[in-house]
Amino acid sequence: MPETNGNTGTARADAMQIWRNWLQETERQWNSFFNQVMGTDAFSRVAGNYTEAYAVVQRSLNQGMERYLNTFNLPTHSDVVELGERLHNIEERLGSLEANIKTLAEASGVTPTAPVTQLRPRRTRQPRTGARSSGRSSNSNPS
Repeated sequence: MPETNGNTGTARADAMQIWRNWLQETERQWNSFFNQVMGTDAFSRVAGNYTEAYAVVQRSLNQGMERYLNTFNLPTHSDVVELGERLHNIEERLGSLEANIKTLAEASGVTPTAPVTQLRPRRTRQPRTGARSSGRSSNSNPS
C-alpha cells in the first residue's frame, strides 16, 4: 500500500535522480570506450576493409543485375538515365527552335496564333448516339 505521510513524492524523485545519474554515467563510459576503440589504427583498417568489401559486393551485384536485365531485354538503370538525358536534350533543342521561330515571325511581322506546344489535333470522331451507344440493335431481338 502506498504511504500516506507524503514521502512517496521524494522517494520517486530520488529514484528518478538515481536513474538519471546512472544513465549519464553509463553514457559517459560508453562514449569513452568507443572513442578509444575508434581512435586506433586497427579500427581504421577494419573500417576501410569493410568499405572496400562492401563496394566490391555492390559492384558485382550491379553487374549481375545488369546482365540479368539484358538477358530478358529489359532496360537497366543506366539505360533509363541515358534516355532521360537524351529527352532533356531534345526538349532543350525544341525550346530553342520555338524561340527562333518566334523571333523570325516577329521580325517578319507575322503574329503566331498559338505556340507550337499548344496546338492540338482536331477531334473528328463523334460520340455514338441512340440505340447504337447502348450496344443493342433492333435486329437482335428475334420474335
